[in-house]
Amino acid sequence: MNKKILKVVFVSAFALVAGYSVYASQQKVEMSDLAMANIEALASGENDHSQKIWERYYRPDGTGYNCTKTGNETC
Repeated sequence: MNKKILKVVFVSAFALVAGYSVYASQQKVEMSDLAMANIEALASGENDHSQKIWERYYRPDGTGYNCTKTGNETC
């Protein structure tokens, strides 16, 4: 009789611990606003590649071209 009660206690304790572990692992984890802002900043990147910042102008003597910043064309 004592062995049977002991088995029931151990099985109940094991089920309780397993059930709590499942419950704890399913809790929603919410990030802080700062962490979310950091993730969004990393995902967006630092450069806007659609904005071109170089201007190409050809040399008058025909030997090629030079580039200056603040233009609207990639160089």
